[in-house]
Amino acid sequence: MKLPKVDIEELKKFKKENFKERLKFIDFYVEWLKKTPNKKWSEQQKKDNWII
Repeated sequence: MKLPKVDIEELKKFKKENFKERLKFIDFYVEWLKKTPNKKWSEQQKKDNWII
């Protein structure tokens, strides 16, 4: 079986961009939490975590 060619530099670039996007989302979410009343975001968490 022949293994596919992998461009390590491309993967590094993808990893770096992904990390930036995650940080951006975290900043966005933290700002949302700060400006949203506790009751609203706790209801949202409850809805999102219904399986737990």
